Amino acid sequence: MKEVLTIKSRIDDINVDLFTPDNWDEKKLIICCHGFNSGKDSPTYVGIGNKFLDKGIAYAIFSLPYHADRRGEHSDFTVENCIEDTEKVEKALREKFPNTKIGILATSFGGYLTLLRLKKFHHDYFAIVLKSPAIKMDEILKNIIGPEGFEFFKKQGFVINDRKEPHMRINFNLYEELAKNRVFDDPYYDEKILIYHGTIDDTAPYEDSAEFAELNANTTLISLENENHKFSEEVLEQFGAEVADYCKKA
Repeated sequence: MKEVLTIKSRIDDINVDLFTPDNWDEKKLIICCHGFNSGKDSPTYVGIGNKFLDKGIAYAIFSLPYHADRRGEHSDFTVENCIEDTEKVEKALREKFPNTKIGILATSFGGYLTLLRLKKFHHDYFAIVLKSPAIKMDEILKNIIGPEGFEFFKKQGFVINDRKEPHMRINFNLYEELAKNRVFDDPYYDEKILIYHGTIDDTAPYEDSAEFAELNANTTLISLENENHKFSEEVLEQFGAEVADYCKKA
């Protein structure tokens, strides 16, 4: 069953798609957090969502500011706003289902945000799964733009991200905010974290997740040989099945 929850933020209304299995026992719910160029219609979550439902687990997904159905002002897209809105969504879901265990599945930029949130706030998650996390998000953005483009980005104050329709305007102050909020400034985490990362990821380097896992004893890194940032259909299917099973047993 699908239900749309509308949550007020400082920016606009957040429409959260909540999917629950038939005869849900309200024991477990996964919050999904998408990546930089994505939204709540991300193909990653379309596939894995049904696997959660098959395991009796509900899941919720929403779009970050200035993404998908929340295409307001480009100035809305800040790290602070993304974190604040994710916290609002989680708070609303915990209030609606006070006896339900909450977990999180986050992709790329969503993984970066999740790691920041784990440092800023207390979260009692029964499962934390990160897919291709953009751990060094400031470096990733700088590398995507390239040396010459970055100088223009800095001088002009913005750049147009044309990787997905509609195009997005990325303001330089977002990059500055990313640079001030680095995961590796305080890289030690007590939480149990499961990371899946492709070894030939040309967007979010696999080496960053390997370094993170080396520093954190409770982090398990699943290395996916010869997989890029976007998993192949076969591996995405396998990933979804394994994550749903992991969350069922957690």
